[in-house]
Amino acid sequence: MESNFILNPSFFTTNLYIVSDEKKSELNLRGSNQKQLMIVYRADNTPLDEDFLSKILGAVQYDLQQDTTLIELRKDQDFSFQNISKTLNPRHFISLGLTPKELGLNLTDQLYQPKNIENCCFLFANKLADIAEDTNKKAALWGCLQSMFINSEKETDEK
Repeated sequence: MESNFILNPSFFTTNLYIVSDEKKSELNLRGSNQKQLMIVYRADNTPLDEDFLSKILGAVQYDLQQDTTLIELRKDQDFSFQNISKTLNPRHFISLGLTPKELGLNLTDQLYQPKNIENCCFLFANKLADIAEDTNKKAALWGCLQSMFINSEKETDEK
């Protein structure tokens, strides 16, 4: 018997990612999300230095508790940006130590290079503990935050 099956040539070159179906209630979410900034990190042996993160965000006029949603993932927990973005609708997304693949995103893994995609600016950075210990990483993060929050607001005001 003959088969009429035709395989798309790009099938073998396309990256596929497993996307979890986690529910918002299963995630450890904190913050009021008033300025639609989502920050995600994975829990590890050391707790997140929220004081340091608050100082960083304060420099760009953001309050950790009021303006963001902070998402802590367990070590074994999957995450899908697409699923969570339906309910939180982020304008800015910062990943601390997680790759795009770990977040269910088909993006290149480039640290400290903000990417605007469909009304959301994505930033991938090192773990916060690594940033705190390295002056170059602090400077790289600061430059990205300026371009994401300070310079972009100035451009909006000028228009």
